[in-house]
Amino acid sequence: MGMISRVRGRIRSDSFSKIHIKSEDKIANIVWLISLVLLLPYWAPRGLLVALGGAWLMAAYTCLVLPVLISANYKYPARWYPAVANIARKVATRLQSPVLRVWSVVKVAYSPIDRAERLFLQLNNLSTMISQLLIFAACDRLFVSRGRLTCLYSLMFYNVITYSVNYIREICTKEDWSPYVNVTRHSRVKHLAMSATKIVLEWTKAVTFVVTMTFILLTLGLEQGLDHYKPNFLYTIITATYYLLTEKTFLELWPLALAALKLERLEGMEALYSGVWARGVTTAIAVPLVPALAWHERYRLAFLLAYICVYVHGRHRLGEALVKYNEACDSLARFRRATPEELSTLEDVCAVCLGTMKSARVTPCAHFFHADCLRRCLATTDRCPICVRPYVFC
Repeated sequence: MGMISRVRGRIRSDSFSKIHIKSEDKIANIVWLISLVLLLPYWAPRGLLVALGGAWLMAAYTCLVLPVLISANYKYPARWYPAVANIARKVATRLQSPVLRVWSVVKVAYSPIDRAERLFLQLNNLSTMISQLLIFAACDRLFVSRGRLTCLYSLMFYNVITYSVNYIREICTKEDWSPYVNVTRHSRVKHLAMSATKIVLEWTKAVTFVVTMTFILLTLGLEQGLDHYKPNFLYTIITATYYLLTEKTFLELWPLALAALKLERLEGMEALYSGVWARGVTTAIAVPLVPALAWHERYRLAFLLAYICVYVHGRHRLGEALVKYNEACDSLARFRRATPEELSTLEDVCAVCLGTMKSARVTPCAHFFHADCLRRCLATTDRCPICVRPYVFC
């Protein structure tokens, strides 16, 4: 009995008396276990998810549950979270130099592919047409039932519309309506060969435009000759949006449309904003089509779409547009915006473009310029266009 009492007293004094489980640790462990339970649906078989509601149910579950789990684990972290973070930090530090060496080797090996990608994008018409065909083919496989030639018909139909827009734009912006060509700029003597060529070209354009409009009317009104052309609403919206944001003709018209809206927030830099928006929207259209094609087991088309329309166009064209936009914003960040009171009392025009100023930037020497005009001046010199003083910022 004496030995039992001594052992019992030692246990009470040495072991269990030193163990104190805090309430926060209990809550952290409970949160961690509940998180494991709530993450189990992500390991469920594909057939179970489809039976329960498919991708929409999974997306709703993710939006509702994951933010709660992240915030709960952030507020009540388990004791082993910091230890794991320290171990991961140490491993990343040790692997940093080998990873950098491997990355340099990968960059050297990838440089020929990078040059090929840039050469491919320099062929603007070809690269644009290939990307359009890939998007149209993806939409054809996903949204059109038994429409094998829908993508080709759609591209032809959009090209016809583009030609009509180009012709109408040329007529609206045309200044010389004379059918003759003079020998020299200031001469009145007619050049017979060039005049005949100009007349033939103008008549050819007019006849082609009439035939094109007739084709559009027959296609839309009588629906003849297009047995496989059966697009639905979603297919038309996606393909038309992608085509309008990638075709050169419409890319030149979007800045004019933005300028017609007269949004003072854009500060006359509609070309930069439209470039970023167009490239961003086209890349965003292509991104969800890749997993959808993989879901329908169209792996080759999914790979081509991910590489050309997402990676190549996103990395180069969207990247270049973002670089130009960021450079413009960084160069103008030093100059403050003019207040409405200053513009109302100014009653002056921009010294660069001689246009009225509804929005302006102010230089340190108290001169007002349009933001886009000032940006173009900063590309050539770091002096004020009026007083030719260097900009000094306090």
